[in-house]
Amino acid sequence: MTMQRRVLITGATGCAGPHLGELALAKGARVFGFARRDAFARGVEGRAGDITDSARVEEWIAECRPDRVFHLAGLVHGRGAHSREEYCKVNIEGTIHLLEAVQKIVPGARVLVAGSSGIYGQPEPWRPIAEDTPAQPGSPYAVSKAAQEIAAKEFFTKQGLAVVRTRVFNQTGPREPEGLVCASLACQVARIEAGLQEPVLRAVTLGTSRDFCDVRDVVAGYWAAMEHGAPGEAYNVCSGHATSIARVVEILLGHSSSGDV
Repeated sequence: MTMQRRVLITGATGCAGPHLGELALAKGARVFGFARRDAFARGVEGRAGDITDSARVEEWIAECRPDRVFHLAGLVHGRGAHSREEYCKVNIEGTIHLLEAVQKIVPGARVLVAGSSGIYGQPEPWRPIAEDTPAQPGSPYAVSKAAQEIAAKEFFTKQGLAVVRTRVFNQTGPREPEGLVCASLACQVARIEAGLQEPVLRAVTLGTSRDFCDVRDVVAGYWAAMEHGAPGEAYNVCSGHATSIARVVEILLGHSSSGDV
């Protein structure tokens, strides 16, 4: 008889967390969530708390005893102004608290630590980024995510914890925070159509190209990496092609009744 998976998602109420919860439930798992906001998706057994509160984290892991842990919680670049210290406390120390609790209570669990392509820094134009591309973090956020990865790798090499790392590129889609580029542009189009904003879209630049990936594809990538990835390894989660901000605007206007914005 196949045992039902017990899946814990930290950051379960963020952009990707609810989609991952829905995916895990669809696969027959019992799903637990941990997040600062008590607004969990239907079917997710949630507990509100802060990832930097080690006692709270340990308490919830002891209660739900997961065999799969998806660590999505963290401070994200572009969502508010955060200090270097805040990034370190949440993204590095919070990850260490979680991994220590898993190692202590459910050492046989597999853990996925959701990292960021930001660790690669500014790549050379048109040069593909592979998992062996050297890390060159260029911001406090990116530094914290690079250090998060180092800590996660240490738990694998020294403690034997089955940790898989992922590096997500630009995710977009339902629940994307308004502070991120696609959602910001979409919200502007919606406000223009509602007569709440003058018919002018504002963006820092239209020339930049990024690798955008639908958040629902991102969580499918997380699931695949968790189930089939090799512990200790890192995997890029992306679409594999670049899309310019100008093209994003073109797509949005194509779905708008105000195509002449």
